Amino acid sequence: MNTEISERDCLAACAMTDAEGYTGVAECMEPPDLVELVNRYFRALFRAVLGNGGLVLDVKGDGLLAVWTNEAPDAALRAQVCRSCLQMLEASDRFNMCFPARRLPTRIGVDFGPIALANVGAFARYEYRAVGDTVNTCGRLEQLNKLLGTRVLVSEQLAAGVDAFLFRDLGSFVLRGKRAPVRVFELVAAKAAATRRQRALCEAFVPALAAYERGDGGRALYAFGSLHARYPEDGPTRVYLQRCLQSAGGAGPRPAALAEASLGMALQ
Repeated sequence: MNTEISERDCLAACAMTDAEGYTGVAECMEPPDLVELVNRYFRALFRAVLGNGGLVLDVKGDGLLAVWTNEAPDAALRAQVCRSCLQMLEASDRFNMCFPARRLPTRIGVDFGPIALANVGAFARYEYRAVGDTVNTCGRLEQLNKLLGTRVLVSEQLAAGVDAFLFRDLGSFVLRGKRAPVRVFELVAAKAAATRRQRALCEAFVPALAAYERGDGGRALYAFGSLHARYPEDGPTRVYLQRCLQSAGGAGPRPAALAEASLGMALQ
């Protein structure tokens, strides 16, 4: 690594991925075979990143960190990021069809904000890294997918003004290690490709979440209960319904406190 490369401060979208079930897959494979499998998996994901103007800056185990940089908060760049994320999911699904006994379902978290690109390390060991809260937040969003049963979660800063894609507002969450809540959105699909069921769920989720956030426990419980009956597979609906049921008979939902407590238990 050339340690004379200068540090660069910029705005960036950072996406972090994780392959669910990797530890179990690795346990059952010889290291050379695992190397071949992981390289095939990463080739599929790399194409989706590089083909949409991104840079793969780091690879660790079964996950990667991809970065898209710009000097201004450009919605077109953030749309590229969304396109890349959906293509990564498609690539992962194709990979899993080829290796049904060694499936690696992919989860992604994405944030947008200021970062520093710099050499990080000491002595003879340096790596060119993205550093900043944006990198940390995308990692926490990736982890939040596990709690919510989602595949791609993005911050409000990433989703703002990106009109060609369907997002679902999932509310505010205090992510592990952070003090301020983060408004979280699910990247559902490109609007042109969204199914009627996806659109209907997103529309019906809005009043249910609004009732929860204003502390109307009875209305929120009814709304999320109705949603769960229609969409039993939906993770965010299930999580909010559980929170409402836990609050039933009390003073009603306390969104920030409940979200923080739930995430603290799930992500620590």
